[in-house]
Amino acid sequence: MKTWFQPFLAGALLLATPALAQQDDAPYDYPDDEPARTTNDADDPYAQRRRTVDQTDDFRNAAEHGDDKEGFEKMSRLDDPNLGVAAELMGGLLLLDSARGNGSDKRLAAGLRVTWEFGRLIDNETLHEALFADLRWLYGSLSDGTTLIRGDTRIHYLTVAPAYLLRLGQSSFGFYGQAGAGIAYQNTSITVGDTETKVNGLKPVLQYGVGLRGRPSLNREGNLHLTLRLEAMGLRRGYLNDFYLGASAGVGF
Repeated sequence: MKTWFQPFLAGALLLATPALAQQDDAPYDYPDDEPARTTNDADDPYAQRRRTVDQTDDFRNAAEHGDDKEGFEKMSRLDDPNLGVAAELMGGLLLLDSARGNGSDKRLAAGLRVTWEFGRLIDNETLHEALFADLRWLYGSLSDGTTLIRGDTRIHYLTVAPAYLLRLGQSSFGFYGQAGAGIAYQNTSITVGDTETKVNGLKPVLQYGVGLRGRPSLNREGNLHLTLRLEAMGLRRGYLNDFYLGASAGVGF
């Protein structure tokens, strides 16, 4: 029995191999990615075709037909992460025009300022970051007199002034000129002996001057900035011409 069993088993195995091969319906595997092409092969037709195709045609056509409402759309306001608002603390030297006609009285001054970069509402690349306006409150005080007669004066300046910024290249700093108007509230206490008399009043103010402004970014998203200023401002109230030399720092969004 052993003599015929071995040939039978060998024949069965030979017949089973083609049968299993015919039942294998699995598809052939093809590579998903194209093989890497060498940049040194100048005769490669694929590389030559890529070099002759201008991939900026769509952008160029959209820019040339910018007047078409259904075509190219300006994105200057949509991709700007900034709100264009900043708040700063101010401090410096206030030169108050002396009523006695002997120059100016030098006093320390402090204040607050809120800035709105309204140029971001304009679809113009030049004016986008060049135009801004300040709402400023500045405070200074003056005391003078003798032991018998003494006067204490406190002045509050409240002004609104637009400005135009000239950037220094592509940096976040630039020089600006500014002009605006507002009011000055003056509170004076005159003490004669033990008697005190208070005098209050409002005067119109004209503000003008120049300065250096910077807004370096504080984060990678570009929506948080450190705002810095150095400025020289004139404050004309009535017939008096005051000057302010100071600096400020704050944050912008």
